[in-house]
Amino acid sequence: MPILPAPKEDFVGLDDIVHLATGGQPPLLQAHRAAFEHFARDKARGMEGYRVHWAVVDEVRTQLASLVNLAPQNIALTGNASEAIAKVVSSIDWQPGDNAVVAALDYASGRYALARLADIGVTVRTVPCDGWTIGIDGLLSACDSKTRLVYVSQVNALTGQHLDIAKVSNALSGTPTALLVDASHALGVVPVPGDLCDFVVSSCYKFLLGVHDGVLGWNRARWPDFVPSGVGWHSATSTVAGFAIKDDAQRAEYGNVGHLGAYLLKASIDYLNSFGIEAITDHVRPLASCLVDGMAQAGLPVMTPSDPVQQAANAAFEWADTESFVTRAQKDGFLVWGDNGRIRVSAHLFTAEADIDAFLDRLPRFLG
Repeated sequence: MPILPAPKEDFVGLDDIVHLATGGQPPLLQAHRAAFEHFARDKARGMEGYRVHWAVVDEVRTQLASLVNLAPQNIALTGNASEAIAKVVSSIDWQPGDNAVVAALDYASGRYALARLADIGVTVRTVPCDGWTIGIDGLLSACDSKTRLVYVSQVNALTGQHLDIAKVSNALSGTPTALLVDASHALGVVPVPGDLCDFVVSSCYKFLLGVHDGVLGWNRARWPDFVPSGVGWHSATSTVAGFAIKDDAQRAEYGNVGHLGAYLLKASIDYLNSFGIEAITDHVRPLASCLVDGMAQAGLPVMTPSDPVQQAANAAFEWADTESFVTRAQKDGFLVWGDNGRIRVSAHLFTAEADIDAFLDRLPRFLG
């Protein structure tokens, strides 16, 4: 396998820039140019090309299934992760008096989708956190016999905390509670245990190196009942009586999925697999630890846990004037992400140790 870090020339736009903003969005691959041309040629071929589009989609299902430890027939492509979350939430047979559990610091798409359930008499138990740390014991303590769903991000988008999904999964196994895991900041950079989840969703445009599409993985062995509230020509088949919903995860694909996005994603996953996810994890985690330590040594209010086990690829600290920080860093040749009252710095397979050292060396001047 190739040696990490990945060559920066494999990416678009990394000349004379240190890109530490993958948690927001990374650069595209040079290989995406060829993938787009492949898509364009196929799109010009009429029905034959359209069939090829779907063949590529099926290849991507297989690739994604391998990344999340599920079967290809249990993978659906969606418009984005938020759409995938909403489809899972809509599939639960909610009854008045039921509840759902989510951490107060978890991502807005999950919290908002659950908050809408108040209209039908469902209580959302929003679990407070210990400072910037989500406690798994607190999430589990909030569950009872009426808890129908727990939503949790494998890697928290705000703080970068990496949670022990196996612990949550083991505690919920055999209960009436579905585990919905958002892997948007994990997929493509750390292993994602989809086999331990009832549902796993992810965006494609972050560490997976794709564009703005989404993924939904359904673990049918753990949660056999998944019927989203919507339906479309692609999620069902025609019958004498009208229609029958498809037997696999394509029941969550109401119409055409993003064919162009699939071509690009195939190239992205091919590239990631050429290094191996485990190797990428081993490369990135020490860089994230270095960032966390450097931020702490600079006296900053670090949000990411200091325990390396709870780290993935993002490191973050509280900062009020995020716009000025991002602007100063960019002028000096560094791309970071700043919003929601914090600065987030991300490493990925193209990040070198020298990039992290250079950022930490210049950090005081970015603070103003």
